[in-house]
Amino acid sequence: MENNKKYNLIIIGLIGLVALMIYQNVKFKKEMEFLNSHVSNMELNLNNGMNNLSYTILNQVENLINEQQNMVSEYKSTYNSVDAQKGIVKSLVEFSLKQSDADSKVYLNVSTQNNPNGLDFECGSANGFSYACETELSYKDNYILNIYQKDPAGSYKKLNSDSYPHHIKSDFENRINLTESGTSTNNERTDYSFKLRNKTFGEQSFEINSVIVKAFYEGREVYSKDVTSYNIVNSEARDKMNVMIASGQIDSTAIPEIEYSEISTDDNGDEYGNYMVSILHADTGAPVENIKYPEYSFKVMITLHNGDVYEY
Repeated sequence: MENNKKYNLIIIGLIGLVALMIYQNVKFKKEMEFLNSHVSNMELNLNNGMNNLSYTILNQVENLINEQQNMVSEYKSTYNSVDAQKGIVKSLVEFSLKQSDADSKVYLNVSTQNNPNGLDFECGSANGFSYACETELSYKDNYILNIYQKDPAGSYKKLNSDSYPHHIKSDFENRINLTESGTSTNNERTDYSFKLRNKTFGEQSFEINSVIVKAFYEGREVYSKDVTSYNIVNSEARDKMNVMIASGQIDSTAIPEIEYSEISTDDNGDEYGNYMVSILHADTGAPVENIKYPEYSFKVMITLHNGDVYEY
């Protein structure tokens, strides 16, 4: 009996030892897998870091080389006018050169995907450094512009490192844009606001004649207003004030009254407007039930001086 007891204890001890060894082996295996995964992640992060650093360095070197090779600075292009009958846009391209050869002539090359050779326009300069070039191009294409110098022997040298895009077709087809439109509503009214931009190409007939906002409820027109003269000229200042009010920096009484004017125009002759209309539910007859407010749909009708009408 005593021997059986000892034998059983030995068996139990061996089983416990084997179980401990199995447990330690499993634990060791998991730790090795964790270490391998950790090392792999470290290698991956290190490789990504090295690749990013390499890309950054190469990009900086490339930019530096391009900047050293680029002889053009202060480049800009503006639209002067449009001949709608001929489908032609007149543009003015202006730029400066870091250095110039008095015996050479400077040309602007204008190309397209279908015509890679393009057209050359000679550029004029009063001082040998600041140049201007007038172009007449069809508004049915987008263009790529490059600047060349031609020496007396007839050899061409490219002066810009990167080509300049001239998106006449895209600008012409999308010359009127409505942006940042949205609504806010409560139990009394719905406010509808939007911004618009009109690229006039320097043509008076492409300027905005009227801006009309219409509101619809369940397919029925319930509101119409001509907002042409209600461009909010101090909207940026009011937006900043609202942010400061929300953060508790200033009191709500400090916000200025809305200032209205005709549509704004920038130095290129392009027009910008910022508008907001308020629709009273009581005026439209739309029901207000508890916290369920009426939902309106809006239409903005923009008419140009030439009679063209755009609806958004």
